[in-house]
Amino acid sequence: MQGVKAVKFAVLSDTHYISEKVMLEGAGDNIRLMNAACRTALRQVSELDDVDTVFITGDLTNDGDETSHRDFAELLRQLKANGKQVYVLTATHDFHFHRAYIKKRGCKTEYKAEPWNATWFDVDSCDYRSLIKDESGNLSEQECVPPLERVCTPADLWELYREFGRAQAISVCESAYSYCVKLDEKTWCLMLNSNFRDVEATGDDSPAFSPECYQWIAKTVKEARKNGAFIFACTHQPLVPPMPAYKIGASAKDMRSACVCHTLADIGIPLVFSGHTHFSDVGFCSSDKGALLCDITTASVCFLPPQFRVAELDGANGKIKLETVQVASAEGFDLGGKTLMEHFEDEFVEKYRRQIASMSPPLNKIISGARVKNLYPLCRRACRMSRQEYRSIKDKKLFDIIITLVMNMLCGDGSYTPDTPTYKFMMGFSAFLDSVIDTQPFSDIKKKLKGYSISQIIEPMLFNNYVPDNNAEFDFTQPPEPHFETPVFKSHGGDIIMALLCVLAVPLAALSPVAAVLALPVMTIKKKKRLKANLQGPERY
Repeated sequence: MQGVKAVKFAVLSDTHYISEKVMLEGAGDNIRLMNAACRTALRQVSELDDVDTVFITGDLTNDGDETSHRDFAELLRQLKANGKQVYVLTATHDFHFHRAYIKKRGCKTEYKAEPWNATWFDVDSCDYRSLIKDESGNLSEQECVPPLERVCTPADLWELYREFGRAQAISVCESAYSYCVKLDEKTWCLMLNSNFRDVEATGDDSPAFSPECYQWIAKTVKEARKNGAFIFACTHQPLVPPMPAYKIGASAKDMRSACVCHTLADIGIPLVFSGHTHFSDVGFCSSDKGALLCDITTASVCFLPPQFRVAELDGANGKIKLETVQVASAEGFDLGGKTLMEHFEDEFVEKYRRQIASMSPPLNKIISGARVKNLYPLCRRACRMSRQEYRSIKDKKLFDIIITLVMNMLCGDGSYTPDTPTYKFMMGFSAFLDSVIDTQPFSDIKKKLKGYSISQIIEPMLFNNYVPDNNAEFDFTQPPEPHFETPVFKSHGGDIIMALLCVLAVPLAALSPVAAVLALPVMTIKKKKRLKANLQGPERY
């Protein structure tokens, strides 16, 4: 396979398109802004002279209604008219097994129940007036009927998007709505859909794909190798969690299990492009047999961060070059001189400021006003900062640091390397929290965190120690090496707090002060022994 040229293509995800036809008056500028960002992204892709292949990895529409799908397909036809070959997946926002209709955007009438969300809903025989809430009961009979839009089924989408992949496929798995295409004779791609009809695809231990689908994948990989071709895949849900914080907060259906990742790696798929999370991330997993898989997650074009990828793939030599392209604007919207990225950043920060402001006092003031200097005494020794470093960040608001970390999680490539004061403070404070969690005897919080420590959650949000998440050139067949040796931060804060609790327990123990003094230390020691004996690390990927 030496001498085979690299192929270049664009990857978009989570376009969440909503047709203007399903919006009612007053639907809101935020929805129209999303659509404008989507159209801008497609225009930017059409203007890439050196890219003629485009992958879109699911959530093409926001609500799965047929009208939005048909209008989005027209946008894709314009892309094809500009010389691009378009291959799409459909995913969780694009279809519904369990309902046939949705209300049009902007419908303000409130209902006690929404039977149109149920299977086999009869549009004609429903008594809509009985469903209106009391305060809306004075509506006319015509006004009682909600403006409904039909939602697509997986089979509908399989036909509707036939021209965007299925028609060009060299192999198809009908039961999984999945297909394989050739970018050229030596580069093939498996498009693995998320709209399954023959397997329950949720749950941490779910195989996600049916045995028939796995057999088809293995057969196609074998055929590619027989023809001397490199084969990779696109899925909607990621195979590797972008970071621990996402895995902890996500529902079961938001992530493919490690089982899926290992199975595909063992079958012989070393590279996958995914979406769904709206994160920008490059992650790796290795199977029990030692097979490595690289999962490249692409953010949404119409949320923070609004961007897509351009990839240059040399499959023969295991090399890939990634470039992240920002969606520059939202066509037709005046953002006050800001870029779309800046607009979404400001919107993101303000959203959480409003949430904190809505909390009851004094909690809202404590959270919004807390600064590094307020927490530093708890973790001073663990932080290992010089006086000069401490002075440089002591007045930083904790809210601002946390917001930056969350945006790092979404956008990738955080800049707080181990030599920065912010890194030292956050890791020192994380070590303090871990010490308290490991010491307190009442509940095993680590179990709720799926085996992760606070330090393991926070560290990847501070900076990227491995392959950069946005612009990078690397060998995806080799495990990535860290840029920095991760320092170890230790704290005895938990032991100190437990000792103070023991002292405070003396005057509160009316019956036996001695028992109160001994109880907490004994419980703490027993818990530490239990943790040591049953050391449970996070799920391995």
